[in-house]
Amino acid sequence: MAGPETRFLDGFALGMWQANCYLLGDLELGACVVIDPGQGGEEAVTKRLAERGVRCEAILLTHGHLDHLWSAPALAEHLDVEVLLHGDDRYLWDDPGAAFGNLPPGALQQQFGLNWVPSNERLRAFRDGERLVFSGASLEARHTPGHTPGSSVFLLRDGLGGDPLLLSGDLIFAGSVGRTDFPRGSWDQLIASVERVVLPLPDGTRIASGHGPETTVGTERTTNPFVPR
Repeated sequence: MAGPETRFLDGFALGMWQANCYLLGDLELGACVVIDPGQGGEEAVTKRLAERGVRCEAILLTHGHLDHLWSAPALAEHLDVEVLLHGDDRYLWDDPGAAFGNLPPGALQQQFGLNWVPSNERLRAFRDGERLVFSGASLEARHTPGHTPGSSVFLLRDGLGGDPLLLSGDLIFAGSVGRTDFPRGSWDQLIASVERVVLPLPDGTRIASGHGPETTVGTERTTNPFVPR
């Protein structure tokens, strides 16, 4: 029977920025969601889906920085699925170069070889607190601004194997938190988001972040130098 015992989480780093992409799914149902398919994600994700024998039901983006959304448009077309992104980061979908400031026209193509012409037909905005039901799981989307205006996390309260699972994007990492020195970043907002969304969770909550290894809420509560106490 589908449920926590048949769920899986596959994480793997992509591209020059080594951003973590995740497949969260259910083997019994043969379905999953893809979270943050960055540079090189089209080939890597397609391969992982085939290895697991599952289909993708949606692409979820924790935020709109290029290292997390690079492959989302192409994958959405290839897999025939929606892309879900918080509306406050729509400007980064329209122009990923806005994350770096006022880049001249063609800069992404010149610097990264990226010709960004995404289709908007598959893009859907989610709201804070919305429950996203895919692959037999109910994910709670929480808006956590600071790293970007629309930065968000996805919480699976019944987790995998018992403990809740937090897909934290670039809000919090093992021993660190997200940068706020990019345009429209805010340190005060980021710390408030950590206090509001992360710290109330049980210590055993797994954190699968946008970069680096997994950790837990309890570990970050006691050891992370940037977490308020």
